[in-house]
Amino acid sequence: MEALSSILGQTFHDYEVIVGNDYTQEILSAELLGIQDARFRFVNHLQNLGEVGNMNALLEESRGRYFTWLADDDMYAPTFLEAVYATLVKFGYPPCVFTSYVAGTTFPEGLEVPVREGECFEGKQFLQLYLKRTLKTQGCYGVFDAQYLRKIGGMVQLGGGFSPYSDQLLALEAGRLRTIAYIDAPLIFYRTHEQSISLASTDLDAYKSAQESLCSKSITVFASEGLKEDFQLNLFLLLRWCIRDFATVLHRSGRLDRSRIIAYLSFIRRYIHLLRGSSLYWRTLGFLGKVGCRLVWDVNRAKYGRL
Repeated sequence: MEALSSILGQTFHDYEVIVGNDYTQEILSAELLGIQDARFRFVNHLQNLGEVGNMNALLEESRGRYFTWLADDDMYAPTFLEAVYATLVKFGYPPCVFTSYVAGTTFPEGLEVPVREGECFEGKQFLQLYLKRTLKTQGCYGVFDAQYLRKIGGMVQLGGGFSPYSDQLLALEAGRLRTIAYIDAPLIFYRTHEQSISLASTDLDAYKSAQESLCSKSITVFASEGLKEDFQLNLFLLLRWCIRDFATVLHRSGRLDRSRIIAYLSFIRRYIHLLRGSSLYWRTLGFLGKVGCRLVWDVNRAKYGRL
């Protein structure tokens, strides 16, 4: 309900809200939640579509020119929509606007972010800043031209599990665009808690299979016209991101076994070969070797005790 309340509290009022209910044992309605607002529609799915399926169903239901998603445990600052609209107008309605966010367990008291128009980037510039994590944004919380979003397939299922990185793929795909707007202000509250799947999951197979899909789709993006001159740098940045993530999940899972580590390193090496001929090849091998040695050390320590 906090997520919906944060929408009701927006200083910009021209929007529609579609609530997708994937929990088939309960019917949601405006009356049940005490909402008396014609801008709200409730879609109760007859069967569970899964997170990605539900998100794409909402996209198809939408009628506005621009579209975004918001999870039920996250919130907007009151000026989110107003700032996005001002930025769209300023830059002639670009295909998407991203904003920064703030993360935590509870909504920051008195989060009043002044309306601030964003800045505009070329797609290639945005892509590198995102891969370097210089720009702080959540891919699925970008505000997209709905037609563009449908054209690229909306949220794409990656791998065979809960699909980590579908969110990141949206931001990477945006690198193909001529212009992208970004508002460097924490206009979204991203809730972190013990039940958050992205922070608590120990499903190594889901992460590995999702990374395999992400890398496969990303090299197609990186090879696009206007981006291919930076292909190796972008791939290096992506592989570094993936390796760090997998090491984090591996430690979190406590499943430190050699065969799992070797299988992952083998997968990553297939993409490292695309960096041959550049210094980034050796940098990536060095980074992979450093992480791999650390993981093997941790395996031995867990198995045989402190060495």
